[in-house]
Amino acid sequence: MNKNFDENIDQKIKECLIDKSDNASVPENMFFKIRNEILKEKDNKGVFTMKYKLLKPKTIIIAGILIIATSVTCVAATNLSGIFGSSSRLTETKTFPSKDKVKESVGFTPKYVESFKNGFKFDTFNYSKNEIRDDKGAAVEKYKGADFDYKKEGSKKGQSLYMAAEKVDQKYLGENTSKNAISVEYKGIKIEYTSSQYKSVPEGYNPTDEEKELQNKGLLEIGYGSDEIEVSQNQVAGWYEDGISYCISNMDYTELSKDDMINMAKEVIG
Repeated sequence: MNKNFDENIDQKIKECLIDKSDNASVPENMFFKIRNEILKEKDNKGVFTMKYKLLKPKTIIIAGILIIATSVTCVAATNLSGIFGSSSRLTETKTFPSKDKVKESVGFTPKYVESFKNGFKFDTFNYSKNEIRDDKGAAVEKYKGADFDYKKEGSKKGQSLYMAAEKVDQKYLGENTSKNAISVEYKGIKIEYTSSQYKSVPEGYNPTDEEKELQNKGLLEIGYGSDEIEVSQNQVAGWYEDGISYCISNMDYTELSKDDMINMAKEVIG
């Protein structure tokens, strides 16, 4: 193999992982596993291209290879460039964590439940490392988040229900209310509910006028970089309590109503 090509692969992988999985916990041999898969791509197709794309939350594609060991999210932040987060499958556990375990992982103890009255039960726990960056890309706030995934009997591939709890200053979240948000007061806490459609599309996709209108109303989110067009239904119930931001997110459990989502939030609040 050409030495320059070989060194170029190594450098590009390192740059990509550093850039998009900042501080993520990755095993040392993961670098070589990714590298070998990329080389297979070259051998099979005769062309080597190094690229990364942000698709759905927690999904990175590097040269067509899905890296399941790390995950990256990026969402809008108030007057800033974004909130960037990373986590590792290696720290994921299917054992319901004690309060001490959660505090050891993230440095604080959020409210959380093992199951909900509507049949969803704990599936996995993990934590994420997050940072808020300004418009110049500099980190202005760093914090960890506790992530709890839930499933119910009969769950299908692609369906997801999880709760994230993050200890972050409310000033970074205060102006992000969606245009279609519905607010409910419960025990002095404001729960905000939103519902939208998520559409992942290939690069170069041009939204229709109808889609642009839905985007402006906060009813549609479009993500670029998918190999094909996929559509999912999303619901979110979020609130801020005692310095902690909570968010229960549902993807494609279409049987869940607005009241179901809000009631789950109430169960966590207690």
